[in-house]
Amino acid sequence: MNQNITSLLIGLVGAAFTLGAYSQPWMTPTQSITMGLVTLMFGLLVREGFISL
Repeated sequence: MNQNITSLLIGLVGAAFTLGAYSQPWMTPTQSITMGLVTLMFGLLVREGFISL
């Protein structure tokens, strides 16, 4: 899969974690926002080429 598409999909998952922080019952909002931001940073590192999948 293309590196840009992979990083886009990772970013969308991170955004979903962050935006869904207050509407899901299985994680606290702080955990969900933290997980989303970590996932977004991972997508950025993949996009910039520091991490290859």
